[in-house]
Amino acid sequence: MRPFDQLQTEIQDTLENIIRVNASIARHETQEQPDELAIAQFEEIKLQFTEHLVKLLAQMDIILRVAA
Repeated sequence: MRPFDQLQTEIQDTLENIIRVNASIARHETQEQPDELAIAQFEEIKLQFTEHLVKLLAQMDIILRVAA
């Protein structure tokens, strides 16, 4: 189990990555001729980050339950 502070940092970093990917998706979608392949790739990356975030949050819950 990772230390609480390390998990918090990794959660914050993952959230920031999701924000960046969302911005990239929005930029591509607003182009005159959207690049559907790029959008699909960014959506896949976003899904991977989201799955990683869910795992991190689950670990955080375990740590909080142990601490309680």
